[in-house]
Amino acid sequence: MLFAVRREPYDEPRNHERGTGLVTSESADRGAARPPSGGRRPASTYIESKRHAKRMRILESAVRSFARRGFYGTSMDDIAEELKLTRGSLYYYFHDKEEILALCHLVALDAVNRALDMVRAERLPPDAAIRRLIVEHVRVMVDRFHGTALALDVDALDDARRAEVVALRDRFERGLRDIMEEGVAAGLFRAADPKLTSFAVFGAINWVGRWYRPGAGADPETIGDTFADLFLDGLKARP
Repeated sequence: MLFAVRREPYDEPRNHERGTGLVTSESADRGAARPPSGGRRPASTYIESKRHAKRMRILESAVRSFARRGFYGTSMDDIAEELKLTRGSLYYYFHDKEEILALCHLVALDAVNRALDMVRAERLPPDAAIRRLIVEHVRVMVDRFHGTALALDVDALDDARRAEVVALRDRFERGLRDIMEEGVAAGLFRAADPKLTSFAVFGAINWVGRWYRPGAGADPETIGDTFADLFLDGLKARP
């Protein structure tokens, strides 16, 4: 689980950590709240990685709060209280809860796009590739979003954040459509509209957050396999 971290007392930023940058190559550091450098030397890799880990711990806690109260019902105070942080310390890492929500989307979409890149690199046949992507998408919905409906809260983001999230979502959707079209060309899938089919896949999986409850009923692997069976059976070319 990508958000999983050790549960230990949260330490507030010490003076020598202020003014440091983040590891911008990681999706978890996009849009990070950065204080001005003031001409200081670049932060060490150790300090950068430590701040990255703290942001991820805040993200994990925030998603749990969103799962309990809903995104709109959760305040920055709620998130800070769970971590035993002051509001000032929380704002050192995130400007607002919308930035946390955006990061949740970015981390999740990075995961499914990595899965897309992997099935391409492995040259999987279209049906095996679709299965892998559906199973991974379900896992992301449960693990990254904790089985919440956060994936449906894109409209809570401002224009710039929404554009970044939508760009990653569209990349994954285009990849899914391309694989479906390859399956049709190979005679594996019937000639269904790939755009409508991809919308059906996304709609079904994104709605998992409306009914999934951890520990109650099917686990993520079973849900993913079942969804994959249903969609692949529907796509299968008929004699």
